Amino acid sequence: MDQYMASIGKQMLGTQTVRELRARGVQTKICGCSANNLVDEFFAAGADFFVLKPFPCEKNELRRELTCLWNASRRANTYSA
Repeated sequence: MDQYMASIGKQMLGTQTVRELRARGVQTKICGCSANNLVDEFFAAGADFFVLKPFPCEKNELRRELTCLWNASRRANTYSA
């Protein structure tokens, strides 16, 4: 969930979207991402993980990072470039 999502209509911040999803009972894993260090804000909103952009673009490196995030326990990982 990116903090600043492109939209043609009213834009919700990623943290607002996470908060709304959790309020609606969504229990799936959510990873926040931003070029700004918003780890505390995303965790407070209910995200499970946070990734600081830019993150790896090379296929195998990106797959490795996403696998680590997916397999980590809640809020245990943050990735920073």
